[in-house]
Amino acid sequence: NFLEAQIQLEQAYAKALENGQENIALCCDFLAYRMSLFVELEIKETLEQRRERVMKAHNTSWLNMFESICAYYYSLTGLQEQIPGLFGEHRLSSVNFLAPGKPMMEMIENQVYLAQGAYAKVVGRSAGILEICERLHYNLVALYIQIQVAASWEKLGKSVMARNLLQKSLEQAMPDKFLVPFAENYPYLKEILERLSQKDKTGFVSQVIYLGKIFENRCNKLKNANIYPEIFSLLTEREQKLVQLMGEHLSNKEIGSRMFLSEGTVKQYINQ
Repeated sequence: NFLEAQIQLEQAYAKALENGQENIALCCDFLAYRMSLFVELEIKETLEQRRERVMKAHNTSWLNMFESICAYYYSLTGLQEQIPGLFGEHRLSSVNFLAPGKPMMEMIENQVYLAQGAYAKVVGRSAGILEICERLHYNLVALYIQIQVAASWEKLGKSVMARNLLQKSLEQAMPDKFLVPFAENYPYLKEILERLSQKDKTGFVSQVIYLGKIFENRCNKLKNANIYPEIFSLLTEREQKLVQLMGEHLSNKEIGSRMFLSEGTVKQYINQ
């Protein structure tokens, strides 16, 4: 229910501002940037603008929180080059987090490893994190980690292990309708989810797939927006596609064949 989530998010922002709770405002940011990958949401600041404000406060704790937000967001969107060094270079052990927050940070680092293709690393390190989650009763963090491990098993070619763990995770999440953790990892799990949906009578898996496709589409648009210079936003979608094919050094005839256009029309587009 993203509409209800947006209303409660705005209420939380207002309360945090009223109470001067910058750490709670950062938690709101974490939700806002992630929700923007599923629905149209007005983001008040870019991550770069938000970073400038956090830096001015000279609060190391807030900065580390913000770095974790960026690490998770950029891991989801596939913009690896923008992942902060603390996470991208895996220097998390050099930072002293309060013990209750550490499993969350480890989960975020897992997502970074996943984005970097270090699937064996995710599997190997997750057992210890899950033990801590069990001791602290962090069931939601544990759910995310299980999904990350399932995604890694799938990428490592261990499809049976991936399916069994994902099935277990889906059963745990179903009573509370936790869809987003699965949808955020849809690009890794789409084939297993499609197979599981055929036997799912609850419709839960189909909902995950529906959200996952929205998520994947929005992430792809973000990646494309980062690939092209800003001036490319002046081009239509068809013109951008034509430029992409020009960049692949195809002839006008080959471009016309790919785009179902005549060679003359392709020339007109290029001149335009």
